[in-house]
Amino acid sequence: MRKNRWIIVLVLVGLVALTVVEGIINPRIEAKQQAYAAEQQNPLTHDFTALQKYRSAYMGDFSNLSHLNQGLPLAEYLNGYQLYPDTFTAEVKYSLRSDELQEEELKRMLVYNATANFVLIDNLEHIVYQLEDTRYSLSREATKQWAGLELDALQITDEWDSHVRNQLVSTEQVKVAFSQIIDN
Repeated sequence: MRKNRWIIVLVLVGLVALTVVEGIINPRIEAKQQAYAAEQQNPLTHDFTALQKYRSAYMGDFSNLSHLNQGLPLAEYLNGYQLYPDTFTAEVKYSLRSDELQEEELKRMLVYNATANFVLIDNLEHIVYQLEDTRYSLSREATKQWAGLELDALQITDEWDSHVRNQLVSTEQVKVAFSQIIDN
């Protein structure tokens, strides 16, 4: 009889523990993961430090370039890549029309993404963003001039925040940044 009580107590403790884990702990973890994923789609809240593992001296490392761009805003629209090693150019294709997002938000994301690519891939000189209805070409040199310092320095989080993220907050800042680094 005493043995049966222990079994019943253990089963009840197990059921309570299962209920707590499945009903409280797991939903909280999932909610945090969803919030973090949503933050990664906005340049103003994106976690740039998470991209440091994709730092590379060479743009020809296709896997690295792919993973880097999968960690940036607009990743949900990615539709392929093309590398042009002779001109040190990467083309990133999106299944997105330019009118599907607000113009300011699209430009903010493109400037942010291009800057991240130039900062983390040393020999990348140009990046072309091919949308379904238009294409944007951005250059390392123009990005460097816009940022106002060597792009290597932007690998430091405080420098990234002050010279990139904080320069993309207002509509006017986005327009200036986009007009300064766009080639077309």
